[in-house]
Amino acid sequence: MVIQRWQSVFLFLASIMMGLFCYLPLASYADIDFRPYQQPVYLTLNALISILSLVAIFLYKNLSRQKMVVKVNALLIVASAIAGGVIICKNFPKVEIIWTAGPLLLICSLLMTIAALRRIKHDDKLLKAADRIR
Repeated sequence: MVIQRWQSVFLFLASIMMGLFCYLPLASYADIDFRPYQQPVYLTLNALISILSLVAIFLYKNLSRQKMVVKVNALLIVASAIAGGVIICKNFPKVEIIWTAGPLLLICSLLMTIAALRRIKHDDKLLKAADRIR
């Protein structure tokens, strides 16, 4: 089986990164680690993002719907970043926080989602050009 669409690869990588994000610590202070799975609502948001990335892979027959799902997914990743920052500031007020690899995975997942969206738009443009030729 050969994957012929780059957006599928990007969305799969984004899903894996969000899955890892759920279990790696976001920040730590002294011996206390903040992990997303310690907050059930935050874990649910991140699991939803990971699942939406996987669902978007299989929407390749309907590019407009796939594009919409990927845009919503990117918006949810930004919401997750904001919510994570608020939760960390609430749990660790006025102390020096040591950031870990978790936020980097969140940023990489957002970049992969944006790359997938660009490839979807590119495919949509190619299909429209092919329709004009007919």
